[in-house]
Amino acid sequence: NVSEFQGATKQIYKPIRNLLKKHNNAALRRDAVPTQNVRISIVTRRLAAAKDNSIEKQKLQLELAQLYNDREIITSRIEQIAATSLSINRGGYLEVVTEKRLKLTRYDCYQSVTEHIQEKCFDLQNEFVLNKLYIIANLCEIGSLDVTINKAIDQVCNERLHFDY
Repeated sequence: NVSEFQGATKQIYKPIRNLLKKHNNAALRRDAVPTQNVRISIVTRRLAAAKDNSIEKQKLQLELAQLYNDREIITSRIEQIAATSLSINRGGYLEVVTEKRLKLTRYDCYQSVTEHIQEKCFDLQNEFVLNKLYIIANLCEIGSLDVTINKAIDQVCNERLHFDY
């Protein structure tokens, strides 16, 4: 060992940990919010700070209700796409596709399908939509063809939805 050769002695004491850093990290962990929940968290905090019976509070309540409604619509559409594409020949895979996160290796399928979702269903810039795309990746990974998934998208998404950001 080089340090022994140079005459360095073993460190007998442990270095003092930076308590401030530890405190700040704990505070960050407590305030951390998953990406898909950031907007809801912001609106919820604003709502808590708003004065009772104010117009601002009413607007925030409506905004929060709309955010939850948008989530339900997104979840429903993505799960309908999965169920429809699997109904053709892989009915037993729905639970795996909607609950697990498989490693993506079929990039061509994924890209084709996500572009079709962007065109037919909704904007992929929505953080909650992005959070649900693992279901699309899983459909590709279990061997569903992009053509099959895209047909399901055409059936489920009869109109493109626009969400406020």
